[in-house]
Formats: sequence, structure tokens, C-alpha cells
Amino acid sequence: MKIDEFITKYMGKKVDFDGAYGAQCVDLFRQYCQDVLGLPHTGSVDGAKDLYEKYSNLPNEVKYFERFSRGVVTGDVVIWGPTEKNPYGHVAIVVGNMPGRDLLVFEQDGFKQDGAKLTIRTIDNLLGYLRKRA
Repeated sequence: MKIDEFITKYMGKKVDFDGAYGAQCVDLFRQYCQDVLGLPHTGSVDGAKDLYEKYSNLPNEVKYFERFSRGVVTGDVVIWGPTEKNPYGHVAIVVGNMPGRDLLVFEQDGFKQDGAKLTIRTIDNLLGYLRKRA
């Protein structure tokens, strides 16, 4: 499946990959890994931020993804750090670069539980990116 097919399939739907805690941003990431990247479930995390912050301690993330801080392209996975209102951070799939400090992403909000959607997000509080290894 290609990224555009993934977006069409899941747009507006609640994706609960692991069947726990409802439709979380990490669930959409896991579904993307399976459907588009052809990767197995890469391991559990306490929050999206851990995909970047604890990358070195996640053997399957290290095996399947490169971690980097710049040079994002469509299909990369972007990870934001925690905030006062969200101690877990956030993860989304990059759809495109926007002018300035913004990205067009496909994401799901675990707090709102309103399903997957396209959103423009700033790179403020960004931790970095993951890209499938070649």
C-alpha cells in the first residue's frame, strides 16, 4: 500500500492497532508501519516521545528505522516531545513540507479520539524523525 492509499483508507477512522487505550497516535504509526512500510510491530512504548528519546533501547526501531533531526521527506515519521498538557509526546506521518516551520501530517489525536486526519503542524517542540532503513 502507498501512503496516499493509506490516507484514503483511514481518513476519519479511529485506528486502534493494539486494542488498548482507544485510538492513539502511536496506533496510527503502528498501522502505517504494517500497511505501508511492511514492518512488524516494533515494540511497546509508554508514549510517542519514546520512539525518539528511547530509540537506542528499542532494538526493532533501531533495526528498521534511521533516526535523524533534519531533511524530512514524505513518508517519514515525525515525533514531538511532551508538553504540559501532553506528557506522552506525539507521532505523525509526514505528507509534505509547508512554508516556514510547518509540516502537513497524517495523524490521530488520542485525547480527542476523533479519528485520523490531515493536519498542519509546526515543528516547534519537534524531537526528530524516523525513516525506514533502505
